[in-house]
Amino acid sequence: MPRPGIRGKLAAAIVLVVAVALGVAFLAVYEGTRSELRRGTENDLTVKWEEVSARFLTLSDERAPRAAARAAVAEQPISAESFVISITLADGFVATNEPGLLDLGPEGGRWEEGEDEDRSEREDERRESRKYLMAGEGVSEQDLKPLGDVIVLARATGTGEGVPAVIRVAKSLEPVEEALDELKGTFFLVGILALLATALLAWLLASRMTRPLRQLSDVAGEVGGGDLSARMDLDSAGRDEALRLSESFNTMLDRLEDAFARQRRFVADASHDLRTPLTIIRGQLEVLARDPDPDPAEVARVTAIVNEATGRMERLVADLLALARAEENGQGNSRPVAVRELVDEAISASADPDRIEVGEVDPVEIEADREGVERALSNLIDNALLHGGPGGHVVVSAGTQGETVDLIVDDDGPGVPVAERKRIFDRFARLDESRTGASGGSGIGLAIVQAVAEAHGGSVACLDSPAGGARFVITLPIRADRRS
Repeated sequence: MPRPGIRGKLAAAIVLVVAVALGVAFLAVYEGTRSELRRGTENDLTVKWEEVSARFLTLSDERAPRAAARAAVAEQPISAESFVISITLADGFVATNEPGLLDLGPEGGRWEEGEDEDRSEREDERRESRKYLMAGEGVSEQDLKPLGDVIVLARATGTGEGVPAVIRVAKSLEPVEEALDELKGTFFLVGILALLATALLAWLLASRMTRPLRQLSDVAGEVGGGDLSARMDLDSAGRDEALRLSESFNTMLDRLEDAFARQRRFVADASHDLRTPLTIIRGQLEVLARDPDPDPAEVARVTAIVNEATGRMERLVADLLALARAEENGQGNSRPVAVRELVDEAISASADPDRIEVGEVDPVEIEADREGVERALSNLIDNALLHGGPGGHVVVSAGTQGETVDLIVDDDGPGVPVAERKRIFDRFARLDESRTGASGGSGIGLAIVQAVAEAHGGSVACLDSPAGGARFVITLPIRADRRS
């Protein structure tokens, strides 16, 4: 049997809470109504008792106690909604407006044995009437057939001659019970309708609240199936925690897709440029293997070619790893570093420091990954030395622009055509034969520069140099600006 999902559990929890609330409300209303109806009945009994007592006292001034008692109760109307009234004197005489109900004879006494042909059938009624006539002072409940439950008010009084008497006034509780039963029926019907409406609204609310989770499950399933482009729909996520969850999940998928894309690019880039040196090595070794007794000069030639191809592969792998680290780690361990130190160390690590001139460098510190920025600047310097004019020189400078600093490398070479100035930062992009791997470059040096700059929240651009060649500018924020 399938287990209920979050939507079903949430809807059931809401319905349960509403059901409990309705139950508590019903108990409160029921008890309040019951208390109010009983209080009203007791007030009616008090009013009726005072009325009968006053009439009995008035009549007792003119008549004998028994006559006054009979006259007082005889004036009370008899109907389905009337009161059961009895006046009990000290000598045991009872006058009532319901003699048959209280099993009393015509003179206010008990029926004698044998006078009642149905004595056995009336035994229960007699027992109940005796209990009623013995009810002590105050308010009590009695079972008086055929009226059923009645509420009785008994109080003592006296005649004008000082003869004590007890006046009992009773009223059936059937109207109260009927009102309470009607209240229960109404509340039950309204409660059922309310629970049905609550169940529907709870299901709709739970569906809306869990929609992002269901969509999250669907998107996760698509991603698990290999579709990394699947994303959460932010328009249907609302404006609460669900929106933040959807945005965080989409951000995670963006990073995951980017990581897979970088991995694919790394593999493609490596296979792209490693194929040529591997082919060269394999071809030279096959040529050498065909000769059972190779000439030492031939061995030396093949060794030189293999060493050159191996060195090219080493440089390529090192550059690919540097590019991958720049894209993956961002700013790495960012810390304050002086721009002048970066420039001096990059020049010292270059292939021909004597051809490099240091221009104006503003005395400023930046927060950056020192190793990454130094490598990017070194790549620009080596690129300028490689493609500058014969015997020419390179100028390295740095200047601040507001909250950013520009690291500038100028050369006096042929420059870069405007149409190619963006493409040269792509991996393995070369403009002509002079820029091939045969000249020692891996083809991804400028891609590393761009990756480092973007990882620091900056940029790199290729412009015209005042020296007539190309000017490369790395723009970095002075303070660390980590990418989210």
